[in-house]
Amino acid sequence: MKKHLVMLVAILAIVAITVPAFAVEFKYGGMYRLRWQSNDNVVDGSEDFDDNQNYMDQRFRMYFSFVGSENLQVVTKWEVDTLWGNSFDKFSTGGGVGADSINLEMKNVYVDFNIPYTPLRSTLGVQGISLLTGWMIDDDFSAAKFSAKLDPIRVTIGYIAAVNNDVTSTQDNIDDVFVSLDYAQGPFKGSLVGLFQDAHNTDASTFFNPRMSTGSITQGSGAPLGGFTVGGVPVPSNSIVQSVGGVGLANDNFLFDLGLNLGYKIDWLSVYVNFVKNFGSFDLLPSLGDHSIDYTGYMVEGRGDVFCGPFTFSLGGFLASGDNFNPNEDDEDGNFRYPRGASHYWSEILGLGSLDQSVGGSYLNPVRTTPANVNSGDQLNNLAKLRPGDHGYMAADVPSNLWMVNAGIAYQALEKTKLTFNYYYIGTQEEVISGVVSRRGRSFLEHDDSIGHELDFYIDQGVVDGLNLRIVGAYLIANDGYTVNSHDDDAWEAGMVLQWSF
Repeated sequence: MKKHLVMLVAILAIVAITVPAFAVEFKYGGMYRLRWQSNDNVVDGSEDFDDNQNYMDQRFRMYFSFVGSENLQVVTKWEVDTLWGNSFDKFSTGGGVGADSINLEMKNVYVDFNIPYTPLRSTLGVQGISLLTGWMIDDDFSAAKFSAKLDPIRVTIGYIAAVNNDVTSTQDNIDDVFVSLDYAQGPFKGSLVGLFQDAHNTDASTFFNPRMSTGSITQGSGAPLGGFTVGGVPVPSNSIVQSVGGVGLANDNFLFDLGLNLGYKIDWLSVYVNFVKNFGSFDLLPSLGDHSIDYTGYMVEGRGDVFCGPFTFSLGGFLASGDNFNPNEDDEDGNFRYPRGASHYWSEILGLGSLDQSVGGSYLNPVRTTPANVNSGDQLNNLAKLRPGDHGYMAADVPSNLWMVNAGIAYQALEKTKLTFNYYYIGTQEEVISGVVSRRGRSFLEHDDSIGHELDFYIDQGVVDGLNLRIVGAYLIANDGYTVNSHDDDAWEAGMVLQWSF
């Protein structure tokens, strides 16, 4: 490894000496982050199972830009992730004895240039794109983006190739097109954004996001109509859309998101509102009803911050809609749906937060769903049936059928020391499965609409020369809706983040 590094440095030195200084300007930067975290009951919400996690990980990002002029540059970003002690083979994260690994990842590589004789700036390649603070999308994509600054408005249009694994067919493709109008003048700002996702015949957005799959779904002869079971329990066809993610049940899948952001900021006050509405539709396969379902979900978010000397007072919340969807009774799906690549972080435990722990998952298996969505465990395997419309909620960075209110206070105690406390109350718009009870030899589902109270505390401390330390403590007082267990145990998370951006 050292030999290869020496060779790389030598090559870069030769290039720097031989290439004329006026030809290409070389810029670099990056970020190093080290984290430790420990948590309990964020995977299954029960003390009856061993779901305590304790580990350290690190991330190193390298940014290299090759600048020809103010009109042209090529930007590259590379990333190395390491889980300490993980040494399965050289293709793992390389944190074990010996520590050598092959885990250098390409994060971004794109060309950024002005189009002559036009006001357009073009960005082509693998790049990061964020719309409406992640409520629509926020990820790295293979994309083409064009923008024009027409003060006080910036116009941006773009194409994203989300999936194209089979170049001989478009049936499994996912293609996105977006338009963003961004206004900024004095203390006011606003954005009007439209994103169209053509998912062809895939499940993207149709159900709870495939990476947020709500349980172990299998086909079998014992299941009625659609032929599906959840955790071994036959599922009626009129509830399958509410219980399944990513198993190939949709045709002609089109999602259109229309989003609006309004903001106002002055010296002592900052407020904003976000709103996104789902439009479009998908077709169920013949075995599930053979008719069209309209997307009708929505989300609304608001937040205000008041700055008073060393104190900042915050109040906010959001609602991501939910609906007891039954396609046999209507043709509408009222759950707030996401295109591929959406990501909006909020609280520490239920919203990923600084430690980025996936609720309902683990470091090596980031399910990114909530325990109430995971139809696993002996209780549900004994159910006679699920009711039409029975479903859970999504949290993490893609909340759906979820709402929360938040109040917080931050105190700048010293020049390099900041203390922050946040309180969240989290509930569901529609009731979710909260447990199982037995009466006269039969099992029945219980339902609830309260997830619980989350308390987050942070200490941010500057260490030296831009190196910052964040200490994190979070506790979730769980209510009945948190998991599908009849008894929900509280969850907690603690850790630290040491980070230097350069």
